Amino acid sequence: MKNKKLIIYIHGWNSHKKARKAVLIADELKSNIDFEVCSLTLHHHPREAISQLTEIIEMERKNREVCLIGSSLGGYFSVYLAEKYNLKAAMINPAVWAYKIFKNNMGKNINGNTGVEYIVDDEWVNSLKEIFIEKITHENYLVLLQTGDETLNYEFAEKYFKGSKIEIDEGGNHSFENLESKIPNILDHFS
Repeated sequence: MKNKKLIIYIHGWNSHKKARKAVLIADELKSNIDFEVCSLTLHHHPREAISQLTEIIEMERKNREVCLIGSSLGGYFSVYLAEKYNLKAAMINPAVWAYKIFKNNMGKNINGNTGVEYIVDDEWVNSLKEIFIEKITHENYLVLLQTGDETLNYEFAEKYFKGSKIEIDEGGNHSFENLESKIPNILDHFS
């Protein structure tokens, strides 16, 4: 019997493992014979989050194929990991130049889902810059964008991922409406 492929869902900033998209994807795939879904609450510091994800990927890829679904900041993390380990990744309204975006969030922050308080400072932002990938392997990515994303301008991702498989829906929002309709496309990309 072959091992199921592992999909790691990588949540966005100030989110957690039980985020709406993580639960939706896990529920949609709970009886799938080819894929298993894993989601974890990431550390608030990007370096620690990457360390958590690296540990899982390195352990799991010894026995089975690993794929990534990254949402928002999780998309940014996914690019770094997909390039480092040559993994397939599906991006949901991904952040592209996160180290530039977070200059606007300097100071004290709190994850409303976990209650963890932390500081976004220059070192925190620089840790995002350290993992920025300038040139990507286009065939690794399926990019799902909605023009109504109120948090991130979808055109930045459209430009950055040009040459990858990109699906742009009119309207929608940052949390990505009707994600369940995209799951067959995601699985097709991972197959």
